[in-house]
Formats: sequence, structure tokens, C-alpha cells
Amino acid sequence: MSRTQILALGVDKVTMAEAVERCLSWAEGDQPRLIVTPNAEHVYQAVKDPAFAAIENGADLVIPDGIGVLMASRILGDPVPEKVAGVELSTNIIAAMSNRGRGSVYLLGGRPEVVAEAARRLKERFPGITIAGHQHGYYKPDQEPAVIAAIAAARPDLLVVGMGMPKQEEWLAAHLRETRAKLGIGAGGTIDVWAGAAPRAPEWMIKSNLEWLFRIVKLGRYSRSLPPLFKFMAMVAAQRMRGR
Repeated sequence: MSRTQILALGVDKVTMAEAVERCLSWAEGDQPRLIVTPNAEHVYQAVKDPAFAAIENGADLVIPDGIGVLMASRILGDPVPEKVAGVELSTNIIAAMSNRGRGSVYLLGGRPEVVAEAARRLKERFPGITIAGHQHGYYKPDQEPAVIAAIAAARPDLLVVGMGMPKQEEWLAAHLRETRAKLGIGAGGTIDVWAGAAPRAPEWMIKSNLEWLFRIVKLGRYSRSLPPLFKFMAMVAAQRMRGR
């Protein structure tokens, strides 16, 4: 897959179907594969933090998670084919594994009761998969070796890490190989969504590419999300004017 350059990040020109098939193929292999899910905030973080940019650019799959990334690619004249949301990619991978009757998933992140409920609901919804285990994200630093060892013992096909950006990407870059998981994806609030603890936007807003607005309003993330979004848009416009 080729990539389009959006400021500091290269984003794969991939459809949802292509991303799912690529991940299923990797799950049959023996090399750990890192999947990252950049939206506009990720790109802005990458501009500020070269180490974070290196992690994302070094990932095996960099999906265009947000409408901001999709629109930026079009403005810059090298568009990605469609938005590939991380929550939907993770769900679709699990659904495909379930349909095949094989595949294991480990969940890491969120509050104890939330990650447990997400695991329960996933198993109920996708009976063809194995829930290899789950671990909340509030463990103490000295407990981390035991957390990694537990995941490694489970050897999941898919490790979903929901610790928030950039912590989840940094964690996966540092520990994915140790976990012995085939696929590692930093999926933000996906675990909360699966558990029913965080609502998704109405279907019409998702189809209209307005889910970002729903999250900002619903979660009250005005000061956290709006300034990076405006700065991202200004940077994209400046890059377009420079012709690069």
C-alpha cells in the first residue's frame, strides 16, 4: 500500500475492506504488526513530537481514522479512498475472525468494570472468537512486567490497547513484540464503546462525517480538541499553498 503525506505523517491509501484483509493475513503470520489510527489530533501531535511521528510512521498500517485526515489528503491532492475508523476496523477484524471460527482477542485499557464488560459483550456478540484475556489500564508501573507476561502467555491474535493517544502508541511500540500478539492496535475509546460506557454518534452523523463534532460536544472536549484541530487545518492550508 502506498501512503499519502499529511504534514508529519504518512497515511495508507487503504479502504476498510483492504485494511481488514491485510490484518487477517498478518494474523496468520508470525511477525507482530502495529496498527495506528491517526486523526487530526494525532497528526498535530506528530508535528510537535518527532518521536511520536516516528512511531506512527513506522507502523505496519496507518489508517485514515478521522474526517480531518480524509479532507486533508484531498486538499493536498493525494487523497486516501475513504475514512477507516479505528473502532470499526477493530470490530470488523473481530467479526471476520468470528465468522472464520478462529481468532483470539486481548483487551488492555479502561476502567476495570468497563474492560470486563467490553470482553463480555464481545464474546456474546461474536461467539466464534476467543477472549484471551483483559486488563484494565490503571495498573501501577511496577505491575507492568506481569501485565506483559499475562498477555504473552495468552498469545492473542489481536491486542486492542485503549490508553489514549500518545500513551497507547508508545506502549505498543515499546512492548508489542514482548506480548507475542500478532496484531496490536491503539484504539482510543474503542473499549469504552464496546462496553456501552461511551456512546457513538447517531448513524446519520457518522455517515455525514460529523462524529468528531459529536465527540467534542458530548464529551465537552472543546479546549482539548478544538485548538489542535484549528492548528491542524491551518498547517494543511499552509502546506497546500507551498505546493507540498
